[in-house]
Amino acid sequence: MKKAFSLMEVLVAITMLSVVMISLLQVKSDNIFLIQKSEEKAELNDYVSLVMNLEEASDRNENIFLDRVYRFDNDELRKELKPIKVKIKDDKVSSKLIKNDTYDLNITTYSTTYNIDDKINKNIYTFKIEL
Repeated sequence: MKKAFSLMEVLVAITMLSVVMISLLQVKSDNIFLIQKSEEKAELNDYVSLVMNLEEASDRNENIFLDRVYRFDNDELRKELKPIKVKIKDDKVSSKLIKNDTYDLNITTYSTTYNIDDKINKNIYTFKIEL
């Protein structure tokens, strides 16, 4: 009747436990990294949404600093927005003329690109239809 574990059994158990623990730590580390990247991308999307909601088109095709566009009483929020620069660029993509017996239809496609530090790009396409 054996009442103790052999040295080999203890070493095998510790090795297996170590492999499992290291695997779990790696999975946890990967998940934390993915969550941080996801939160960063969501934050950048929010910044682009702020700029897209601007009614004034005076700063088109230039860089827009969010702290100059939006005024907040909260100093923490102002400090967070200060380094954020959104590049806006408007381009005319194409223009097409469709002729008919009764009317001429001119369709022009425009692209507006919103860019933050080459981390996020948003392209918005608009169409202008003229008779």
